[in-house]
Amino acid sequence: MRAFLFFILLTGFTGRVSAQSESPPSAADTLQPGENERPEKPKFIAETDQRFFFFKNPATNVRAQTNVWGARAGFLLPINVKVGVGYYFTNQRTHGNWDGYNLRARRLSYGTLYIEPYYFRRKYWELSSPLEIGAGTARYELDRGLADENPAEIRRMLAFPLGLGASFSVKFPPLWGFKPTRWFGINFMTGYRWTIQQRVPSNPNTFNGFYYSISPAIFLDRFYEDFKVWRNRK
Repeated sequence: MRAFLFFILLTGFTGRVSAQSESPPSAADTLQPGENERPEKPKFIAETDQRFFFFKNPATNVRAQTNVWGARAGFLLPINVKVGVGYYFTNQRTHGNWDGYNLRARRLSYGTLYIEPYYFRRKYWELSSPLEIGAGTARYELDRGLADENPAEIRRMLAFPLGLGASFSVKFPPLWGFKPTRWFGINFMTGYRWTIQQRVPSNPNTFNGFYYSISPAIFLDRFYEDFKVWRNRK
């Protein structure tokens, strides 16, 4: 972490010193109106991914907000399509009946394959549409009564999530010649996820629902570009 922070400061300092000299412009600075940014070759991408889901109870039609935590890694291709894998999990308190037991809690954990085509990758913003398909397990904790502190039984079943969404990111510009600020931004995402799984008896909450996310964004392709310029200058 210290080495990364040192590199940010060093890159920013050298960027400011050389901004008025022979330093070549970034790819984003040479874009023509209506032109998209695109990498020259596949670039590795990694990011955390927290989403807020609204799971619906079909018995009451009430949607409960639940945090889903995860991370993704993959590659941004020159055709402006991102592909990769992800992992997600969520824990949720719930209630209902199942073969004479009371449902106490449930946990969903799954891996995904995703493809995310970009419709626009402009200098200060971008718009894409992630499509995800996954497989994992749904884990249910059950007990025989409210006074029972320990789960009497744990049941598991396969689950297959499918999600489709829209993602919009705002990119920060360099501030006073300090280039590292352009590696960061803010991402807004919304969508819907369906989950195919064995039916749980007696009024279960489903894992289907809308989601949204507002989170910091890191644009590693811009980091790679600035690192290449900085390395060639040494």
